[in-house]
Amino acid sequence: MMQMSNDRARITGLAVLAVLGLAGCPKKNAVVAPPVPPGDALRLVAKAGDKVGGNVKIRLEKTDVGGKKKPRTYAFQLEEEHVFEKVDPSGSMHVTAKFFNVEAQGDTPKEKKAGEDLARALSDMQIAYDVTTRGDVTNFEVKNVPDGFMSEARLIGVWVYGAERGPMFDAGPIEAGKGWQTRAQIPIPAGGSKNWEIDCSYAKKEKNLAYVTLAGKVTGESQGTQLTGEIKGEVRVDVARGGLTFQEMDSQSTFRTGESGGQQIHIHVTWEAQAPAGGAASAEGQSGDAQAVSVMK
Repeated sequence: MMQMSNDRARITGLAVLAVLGLAGCPKKNAVVAPPVPPGDALRLVAKAGDKVGGNVKIRLEKTDVGGKKKPRTYAFQLEEEHVFEKVDPSGSMHVTAKFFNVEAQGDTPKEKKAGEDLARALSDMQIAYDVTTRGDVTNFEVKNVPDGFMSEARLIGVWVYGAERGPMFDAGPIEAGKGWQTRAQIPIPAGGSKNWEIDCSYAKKEKNLAYVTLAGKVTGESQGTQLTGEIKGEVRVDVARGGLTFQEMDSQSTFRTGESGGQQIHIHVTWEAQAPAGGAASAEGQSGDAQAVSVMK
């Protein structure tokens, strides 16, 4: 009986081993990567030491609210260069910039003459700022500007480099033909804040350039002064390289003090990337550092 029991146990064990051998070890579930979201991730990218230059046209008009006098007009054609001094692990960049070859223009000799002193101030101005990969320009500073020209010079710098408006690009990839909205609350050093709402649209893609249009508004308050304004414009982004090749912005703002006082400001800025040294490539076909990053909005 004992022998029969041992034989039966041995047969049962062999059968179990045979079943396990046929079945094999349990298969591990294959890791499936999530699908790549459709569209392009519009971003600004640079490395420390990159330099980018641009040709700039500016027209600034200032007038008193309710005033009957013609606007005070300043018009300039100039070149600019910005250098990426540092890039942190997140991709955020610290940038220094300067204007040169600043030429005062105007509709009349009087307007041109009025802009010459401001042109000299712009030539001496030192600019620094931080910018994220989504184009949010913060910590904007200007130095070496006479007090009498600080307001206009800083305003021009802010608009050339797209400062103090929040991020330019959506957080995720975006398809051509679709849009997104950016919102930002920007503190005012004297107190209060500016509040931006900007609707952006990825209008089309040609030759690896993303054409982005934008239109928005700003409201705010500081020490009793009320701000309202509008912005519209276009930027062109080299999707592969992560940089701008062109931007055109137009803004109209009204600063009201009391019931009838205040000032209206209209500024129009056009920026176009310079061709790389030794080449004559167009904005649509540039290569090299000239298309690295330029933070224009």
